[in-house]
Amino acid sequence: MILLVIFSFVGNPFYAANFTSLPIRSISMFSNPAGLGIRTGAETFVTYHMGSETITSGASANNLGFGVKKTDTVEIFELGLGYKLPGAFSLGYAFQFGDTTNHILGIEGRVIKKWSLGYKITIGTKKHMCGGIAVMPYEDYLTLNFEVEYEGIDSIFTFYYGVQLRPYKGIGAYFFADKEFDWNAGLELSLGYVKLSGLYSSADKKLSGGLILSAQKYESLMNRLGFNQAPRSEATIPSVLRR
Repeated sequence: MILLVIFSFVGNPFYAANFTSLPIRSISMFSNPAGLGIRTGAETFVTYHMGSETITSGASANNLGFGVKKTDTVEIFELGLGYKLPGAFSLGYAFQFGDTTNHILGIEGRVIKKWSLGYKITIGTKKHMCGGIAVMPYEDYLTLNFEVEYEGIDSIFTFYYGVQLRPYKGIGAYFFADKEFDWNAGLELSLGYVKLSGLYSSADKKLSGGLILSAQKYESLMNRLGFNQAPRSEATIPSVLRR
């Protein structure tokens, strides 16, 4: 989650960025650096949350990533690297600097067809662990997530869970909440090389929005409408990695 013990429970408007078992490419920044090794490529994103006026942005190029998170009082930068191991798993490392100094180690992988795992540990200004699982019983249509998080300095433990529904390719609706049932709900829309998202948070009753620009094509609503077709190479990628 987005520095859960520093900020209130307000999620990233891109669903996969909220769970260590799902992110790829640019949205791996401030999520799990191991995602930089899952699907490499050139991509950039930006999100904005109205309540805290938090701007998060990032970019990836091949296995490298860079991100910035900024509020009125906090500015954090992150440099990341991901490497895909032979088999199912990818390893990642990120260094945060600015108003905090942290080293982050992450791992992410799809061990079997419908299960994906993720874990990261943060050491520095804070001592923090986070890990979880994604289950895709209906691979193209439904993703279920569960995540646990522990902050060691103040001994804070929490968990959160989520579900994403994709009734059509290129459209996703999602919901996730923590153990106090502070919840977030939103929508994602993919137009191929552009992804848009919007989120509402019950914690502060505010909206967030996000934009991804990618050199790699995601599953698109435009395909269903008959405007274009996904490249063959992208169509063969498992759904959890195509998102």
